Amino acid sequence: MKSSTLNTLMVAKSIYGETKYLVNSGDKHACTAGLILLQDFVELVVLAALDELDVDEQRALESKSFDELLGELKKQKVPIIKSGTIKALNKQRVISKHYGQLAEPASVVNYFNVAVDFVDALLKSVIGLKLNEVFLADILKDGAVKELVKESISLAAQEEYLDALVGLRKAFFISYECDYCIYAYRHRDENENGLSGILGLGLLGGGKAHYWTKNKQWIDRNVNKPVDYVQINHDQLKTDCMEMGVSTVDVENFRRLTPEVVRTESNQWHFEYSSLFAANELNIENFNYCLDFLVDFLIKKQEMDSRRRYPKRDRTIPNVINLSCSPAQGKPPEAASRHGRRAMTRPLPLNQAV
Repeated sequence: MKSSTLNTLMVAKSIYGETKYLVNSGDKHACTAGLILLQDFVELVVLAALDELDVDEQRALESKSFDELLGELKKQKVPIIKSGTIKALNKQRVISKHYGQLAEPASVVNYFNVAVDFVDALLKSVIGLKLNEVFLADILKDGAVKELVKESISLAAQEEYLDALVGLRKAFFISYECDYCIYAYRHRDENENGLSGILGLGLLGGGKAHYWTKNKQWIDRNVNKPVDYVQINHDQLKTDCMEMGVSTVDVENFRRLTPEVVRTESNQWHFEYSSLFAANELNIENFNYCLDFLVDFLIKKQEMDSRRRYPKRDRTIPNVINLSCSPAQGKPPEAASRHGRRAMTRPLPLNQAV
């Protein structure tokens, strides 16, 4: 895929993220705003497809209307599904944007569903991937999380929605929820104060759970089944969501709409769901909602993690024990000669920045 195509799709994805909340609000004003954004989203995807097909190099697309852009796709033998509804969406957008007419929420929801189907079919034809699969393939780093999401998409295509949703929740657990799993603390006594032991257990997960849950006594009293090992600290969750730019409501929605999952040993998974969940949520609509959230969450978490910076350790200064100064004490630390090594201790002027 061309980099310019991916960049255009990333912009379209951002607009789509705002659109779905407005469209599903049920409020006429919010739905009308969502409809205007929805058309922009569709048009950007059309432009991305034409860019990938190199049509923009053959013809100037800037002056073409939306209907003419669809015509360019047809010239490239690209199948256009539900083109009548998509053209009607464009006309409704003109009425709402330029004449201030409100759109009916039910109609907007229908336009939204058709637009998503149209976009997925278009991208599948041009680049062989649906919108979410594009970001999964080209943006997310390779690893266990990515493989679980890809496997879930394959399972959903076979209508195995329970296993598909479990796979999504497993990916969420590995990428984030494991920080609230206290399984590693099940043998630690509440009176144990060894700092090294706590830090060692923290590397196994559970670092963000409440401190009072991280001991054998609390676990024996409160953990009745494997999924109880996940103890969410909601204050920490809110903080993490603010840092990543993710809605806490969306995170909680995802956790409710997927089976509860926990990993106790390296490859030992446990999951739980209710009969009501099985009767109502094992469908393609719920899977698509959860997949859309998870891909967005993983991308934002990956972006946040990539911004972290740590001191480099690839080079060292030989024969050095310590390099420091103590201007507040009025004299530099004494040179150390232990083990035949010489410490470099040189005081800096008080007005020199360290």
